Amino acid sequence: MKINWKILIAAALMVIVAVWAVDSLRPRSYSGTDLNFAVGRGTITVNNPSDTALPVQLTGTGTRIFTVQSQDEALRGSSARQGSGRNVNQLLDFTLPTGLSTFTIVNGSGVNLVATSTVLLEATVQSMSGSESTTVLAVTVVVLLGAAFYIFRASGRSLTNPLQRRSPVPATMPTVSTSTTGGQGQALRAYGDNRADISEKS
Repeated sequence: MKINWKILIAAALMVIVAVWAVDSLRPRSYSGTDLNFAVGRGTITVNNPSDTALPVQLTGTGTRIFTVQSQDEALRGSSARQGSGRNVNQLLDFTLPTGLSTFTIVNGSGVNLVATSTVLLEATVQSMSGSESTTVLAVTVVVLLGAAFYIFRASGRSLTNPLQRRSPVPATMPTVSTSTTGGQGQALRAYGDNRADISEKS
């Protein structure tokens, strides 16, 4: 059986793109007393079950300032540059209130949330912004549809080619054998035809 490598590659591409899309779009959950995890440029929801506010840091790499947006005014702000030369990074200190807090990271790169406390915190991160999620979905749909269409067309050609290459079978005509014993002018009789015998007896 001959393997169609182009179809196999297209199918593998569909699987890879689907896994990449699911992994990129799914929210990530974190829990612990000492949290330090990447938040990207998405939306973060943190649950502080204690009765007191907790200090939290957002750190970023590079010289690009990141901004935090939230409906809670206490969670809004922009990072400040720290260090110099190759050691430049971004830092934003804020206080995490009790209960659920939701905020979004805008711009920046390599942003991490760092929370060191004895309180068990729970956080959920959607690491992509709305526009980035839309782009990922659009790219995924285009690739999956394109690969599926290619596989369909390629499979169709591989199924019809053998039929097109098959030569038509010539129709065979039945042959009639003639007697070589001088029976010219005599009517042909079917097997079991005894009409001649009856006429002779009469």
